[in-house]
Amino acid sequence: MWIEKRENNKGTRFVYYERYKDPNTGEQFKVNVTLSSDSSHAKKEAARMLHERISLKKEKAKENRFISFGQVALDWAEYARPMVKPPTAANHNIHNRKILSYIPSKTRLIDVTPIMIEDFINGVYYRENRSYSYAKSLLSQVKCIFRYAKRKRLIKDISDLEELRVTRKPFTEEDIRKKQNKFLDREELRSVLSQLERINPRLSLAMEFLSLTGLRCGEMLALRVCDYDKAAATININGTLRHNVQNEKGEKRGTPKNIYSVRDVALNSRAAAILDRFILENKKSSLWGSGYKDQGYIFTTNRGAPYNIQFIGHQLRKLHIKDKIITTHIFRHTHISILAELGIPLKVIMQRVGHNDPATTLSIYTHVTTATKEESLKKLEAYTLSLI
Repeated sequence: MWIEKRENNKGTRFVYYERYKDPNTGEQFKVNVTLSSDSSHAKKEAARMLHERISLKKEKAKENRFISFGQVALDWAEYARPMVKPPTAANHNIHNRKILSYIPSKTRLIDVTPIMIEDFINGVYYRENRSYSYAKSLLSQVKCIFRYAKRKRLIKDISDLEELRVTRKPFTEEDIRKKQNKFLDREELRSVLSQLERINPRLSLAMEFLSLTGLRCGEMLALRVCDYDKAAATININGTLRHNVQNEKGEKRGTPKNIYSVRDVALNSRAAAILDRFILENKKSSLWGSGYKDQGYIFTTNRGAPYNIQFIGHQLRKLHIKDKIITTHIFRHTHISILAELGIPLKVIMQRVGHNDPATTLSIYTHVTTATKEESLKKLEAYTLSLI
């Protein structure tokens, strides 16, 4: 036991401290108590108090030695929940279920090795053939769990785990086709909207609106009449629809994806006409007493609630375009490809669609349409002829 004498405005104080080693991590820690005396009695009392504190900490360390990986994963998710949006918190829970399907929940934390984590990630990416981004996000969550465990002093060294990476598979012809099939050309867009019109005319107009504005589906569904400046022909994007909240329960409208998602989007005459039509039809339904409850939203069902994203996805799966998977996001990508074809600068496109990372926009921007390629070839041909 060591004693340190300290003077302050309250008088003389004596700090008694002792060091002990964590049985799990081998780290050295210091425990101290402060008394107002250095008498023999005070020293005995300090020794007793220090012994009690060290015993408690060692007992806790023994308990931690048997703490399960599953428990730490759940504790981390609960710890992170207040710091993220509800959809992200829900995603953490989904990822935890996937992780614990490979690494049994009762496995002791200290028994989970980097090679086990690596085998899990490789299993997801190579054997299950899941996407690179999915495997990467799972690995990222595992690292977050272990960083949390380290801060809680449940484990000491995670340097080997920190070095783990997902090695991207070589591109295949199928990957290239998938990249190029993330947007629709003009004929395909016309066909999709025509097919959808026969199923649900209002949804057809809504998807056309996405292709004309580049909005995310959640941003479109969160649009309210007050967000539309008819005189300026602009809409203010300041929210998104929370897909995990039912229409009858809770607040459906949440904050946008990120700070860059808050923006004003200019509308062409067709996009403005679609908004005007929805607003007018909604007003008629509200006045005619057909059970329509006006909640201020624009893109709504015949009851006044915003369309359910899952319902939209179900309707889109009924559409057929060769080699294309029709989702709400394909209309956003289509808008970006249209702007790229028109020669709009990348920075302008990023601002319009609410992107911060140029790579996100470039992944679509660089896959130019056939029309753009043909136009480039014509210009190159004209230039070549001028040299002859």
